[in-house]
Order: sequence, then structure tokens, then C-alpha cells
Amino acid sequence: MERILHFSRQMELLPEGELILCALSGGRDSVALLHFLKEHGFSVAAAHFDHHLRPDSPADAEFCRQLCREWNIPCYAGEGRIGERPGNTEANARAARYAFLEETAEQIGAAVIATAHNADDNLETVLLHLTRGCGLNGLTGIRPRWGRVVRPMLKTPRAAVDVYVEQLCLPFREDATNADTAYVRNRLRHQVLPVLRSINPRVAEAVGRMTETLREDQEFLTRHRPAVSAPPVYPPLTPVELPGEGCFDTPLWTLKLKGGETPDYPPTPDAFSLCVPPGGTLWLRSRERGDRLHPPFRTGKTVKKWLNELGVPVGEREVTPVLTDGTHILSVAGIGPNQDCLARPGEKGLLVQWTKKREETTP
Repeated sequence: MERILHFSRQMELLPEGELILCALSGGRDSVALLHFLKEHGFSVAAAHFDHHLRPDSPADAEFCRQLCREWNIPCYAGEGRIGERPGNTEANARAARYAFLEETAEQIGAAVIATAHNADDNLETVLLHLTRGCGLNGLTGIRPRWGRVVRPMLKTPRAAVDVYVEQLCLPFREDATNADTAYVRNRLRHQVLPVLRSINPRVAEAVGRMTETLREDQEFLTRHRPAVSAPPVYPPLTPVELPGEGCFDTPLWTLKLKGGETPDYPPTPDAFSLCVPPGGTLWLRSRERGDRLHPPFRTGKTVKKWLNELGVPVGEREVTPVLTDGTHILSVAGIGPNQDCLARPGEKGLLVQWTKKREETTP
């Protein structure tokens, strides 16, 4: 597990003297990461999000709270009825979880959000991308850093985490769904990876070296051969007045609008309810100079800075749709809503759902 420190120093993932927010599910990987950070003197807090997708999920939340009490670590909890939301449940859960982590980090002043993705998670992600068809970006796997999110265990095999947990007798919660091969990732984990390990027992580390090399290649091509590596560059959107409810397509995003009562769950970057005056006019357009957005529990910035910070490819920035009432920016696809325009639970509002047409899978 000492490789965590080496990798983190090499990639500058864990700033010393700064507060680190550790995503804590209660599983062995996240418990191991939280314990490691605590034992190595980092200033750490934990955050647990209950998706309410399993009957025993409240018990997971209570386990995390109790563990943090015993270890004298601040614990922040959030929850959402993810199964009640429209769209892909797994994508909704991921979006809600990361939105909660970002909001919590902003509130407590955490410099980074540490997640417990390990080398085997990276291997599984690369295999998933291969089965669906991917380019160089998909073959680079899970990135060590994505915005404020860092993955210090990314070069640590799952077997090493298991040894660490067993040697220290660390408590953890076992998610029963991890054995359910109805999930594609679990089929890979239980049926495909044993075959690969019979060929190379250290296949996760081998693929980790590959993804690291390909990320370096990708960065080199971006710097020195942009014409080869650059994604398609789309022309700016022609401003379109929206007639009201319905589905509206842009080259990369689909926007769905529907009037109704605002549901009682936290907004995510891609699903929320806006308070729009009756008879107001809505427009869909590209960003313009000076456009600013203040998402919930986050810092207000120009849309240009948001797109840069979130790593949106340059060729996609001019075609990232902006929803506006002609005066105020209501939302930007992939970033979220303007917090001042959100409807309150129970109020009549305009339900908004953004869907990217080709979205890379990340765990």
C-alpha cells in the first residue's frame, strides 16, 4: 500500500496540509483508503451518499457514521431516491453521488475528493470501453485526476487492498450486488478476469502501465499534433427559441423539458427543476462572452472557465448548449443549473434533463 504515497507524490494528488474529502461507501476499498489517509497524517473527512437502491443501504450509512465516530473523522451524509428518477439508474446514481461530493467539498473547503478506484477498477473500465468500441481516449482508462477528484489507489491492485484490510482487521460492509452477474461489470469481474489472470496474474498492473503510456501519448499528440488528435470542431449553435415542453436535439446533447411539480430530491448537473415565469421565452444557444453560471453549492464562474476546468474538449465547447430566458443563464449542459433559478420541492416548475449522446463510461 506504500505505492499509494509514491503514486500520489508523483501525480501530486494528495496536497499536504490541505483537507481531503474521502468518498466512503463502507466497502473494503473505501474503508482501506480512509484508514490509510488517517494513519499517514492527512487531514481527512469522509462523505457517504445513500442511493436507496438496496434495502440495506441505510445500514451502510449507519456503518459509515459509526466508523467515523470511532476513528474521530468528520462524516458528511447525503441521500437520494435514485430509483425513482427517469433515465439510466447507474448514470443517475453516479451523477448524484459526484454532485453531493462536489457540494460537500465546496462547503467544508476540501482541496480534493479522494475516491478508492484501484488498478482492477481501471482494468475493468478499459475492458468495458473495448467491448463498446472506443478510441484512444477510452483506452486511457480512469484518470488519476478529474477536476477536484483524485484516485490515489489507481496503481494499487485489489489483492493488495484485500491484504491490507485483512492484516489490520478493518471492518467493512459487503455489497451483495457485487456478486450479481446481471451487471456487466460484475460479469467481467467474475467471468472474464479469471481467464485473463490465468494468462498473466498481474494483468491489472500491465493494463495500468498501458493506460499511463497512452495518456502520455495523448497529451503529446494534443500538444504537438493537434490536427491528428483533435476531436471534431463543431460550428456554434444557431440560437433557437424553444416552444415549451418537448425534446430538443443539438449535435452532442439532447434537452428534455417537461412542466410539472418539482420532485423532492436534490438536483444533479443533468436533472433538475427550474422556476420559469409563465409565458417566458426560452432559448438554446452557444456560450457567449461573459456568460456566467453559479451551480448549487459551487462557486460562480464564467462558462468558459467551467468548460476548461471540466476538461470539455476544445472542439465541443462552442456546441455545448446554453439554456437561457434571454436575460439569465438558466443552465449549461454538462455543468448544471443556475442555483438562483431552481424551483423548490412541491412547486410547479420546468423539469429539465440533459443527455449527452456519446458519453464515456466512468465508474
